[in-house]
Amino acid sequence: MTKYLPIFLWLSGLKVKSIAVTFSKLEETLGFELPNSARTHRAWWGNERIPHRHTCCRAWLDAGFETRDVNLGLETLVFHKV
Repeated sequence: MTKYLPIFLWLSGLKVKSIAVTFSKLEETLGFELPNSARTHRAWWGNERIPHRHTCCRAWLDAGFETRDVNLGLETLVFHKV
């Protein structure tokens, strides 16, 4: 998860039930651009804990959040505490 540790740390520090974010906010937090697949494939934002899943997914799941309402056109999503 090292590459996406900033998302884990940011989400872990939140005291909210859910938060709407833009892809650009996540890129600002990370310090680099999300991969193209994050903008073109809704599955990239999936919440499944399966082997070999990309490390970004583990960052939000390990922080206790799931993604919801992913809008690829507007480049927004909601992180919801589970």
